[in-house]
Amino acid sequence: MIKRHRLAQLATTLLVAVLAFELVAGAAFAAPRPATAPPTTPAPAPDQTIDQGLPTDPSLQDGIQESWALAPGGSPNPDEAGNRPELSYQAAPGAELDDYVTVFNYGNVTETFHIYATDAFNNAEGKFDLLPGDQQPVDAGSWVQLPQAMVTVPPGKQVAMPITIKIPADATPGDHTGAVLAASETTGTGPDGKTVTLDRRTGTRLYIRVAGPVQAQLAVTNVSTDYHHGANPLGGSATVTFRVENTGNVRLGGTASVSVAGPFGLAERTVTLPDFAELLPGQRLTLTAEVKDVAALMLDSTTVRIEPSGVSDVGAVATASGSDLTFAPPLALLVVLLLLIAYVVVRRRRRRRDAGESAQEPRANERELQPV
Repeated sequence: MIKRHRLAQLATTLLVAVLAFELVAGAAFAAPRPATAPPTTPAPAPDQTIDQGLPTDPSLQDGIQESWALAPGGSPNPDEAGNRPELSYQAAPGAELDDYVTVFNYGNVTETFHIYATDAFNNAEGKFDLLPGDQQPVDAGSWVQLPQAMVTVPPGKQVAMPITIKIPADATPGDHTGAVLAASETTGTGPDGKTVTLDRRTGTRLYIRVAGPVQAQLAVTNVSTDYHHGANPLGGSATVTFRVENTGNVRLGGTASVSVAGPFGLAERTVTLPDFAELLPGQRLTLTAEVKDVAALMLDSTTVRIEPSGVSDVGAVATASGSDLTFAPPLALLVVLLLLIAYVVVRRRRRRRDAGESAQEPRANERELQPV
């Protein structure tokens, strides 16, 4: 009869042998490929139209051309366009800033524009986005004051408009972001054939750094790993989802790398995602990475690292990281364990049956030897 400690030794030996075979056979079955991530669409430039994917604009018909831009003033002559890419300032709480923007009408008809400021945020894809026109700003957009809300510009002309930025005395230190826009509404036809109102707007970004203690920091949270078995019984792939949060008070970009490995870092696979250019303070972004050729080593560990970028005036910024554990059982090992369990069960039943038959044989012999 097999003793229990010998059975445990046999199971341990089989487990070690399968794991060793898995590391060798897995590499031969699927050679590692360079990890790539799907490309992403870059964020719109400051002077491009904010709203995208709108229905057909009827102004492009019947020879009517409507085109305009709003840009920061940049020269002593308000009628000349400057070369500033955005409105950017550094000021103390309670400060008042005077500047101007220029509205250009490149079309062939007179246009009346709604000029206003609003707040910025990061949308679900992490791109720079702005509040809808009917939503009131509460941050940088609310600090901008304009002499008038509407301005009419003849075709081929431009109009300079002064702006005043009044920073609240209790404004928090760090970056506050928004935009100054020139908007024009018109009607168009949607995909379903119905008439819709188009809010066409373009403008310039607004960045205000309020003086005070600056903290540049990113955090990685909610790391989740889903392991998927593949054709290779010794490996598969992993889908890693995580969230990047800007927990500081200045805008930051970064590069995310995702690694999945077995115990003690065995068979590590790493994917580097495309850079995210600008995550505003208090904003968050959910990212997903697909990691191929992940070895099934029973328990795989995931590590996410974010290398910050985009800030040169706040000193060194620490790398952000997060981790996760996922169950990745090798199918080959499971098959071996099932076979081992089945073997032990059958073996015990046979021994019990043999032991029962052996116990009955002496009793039969005793009856044969008794005197008649």
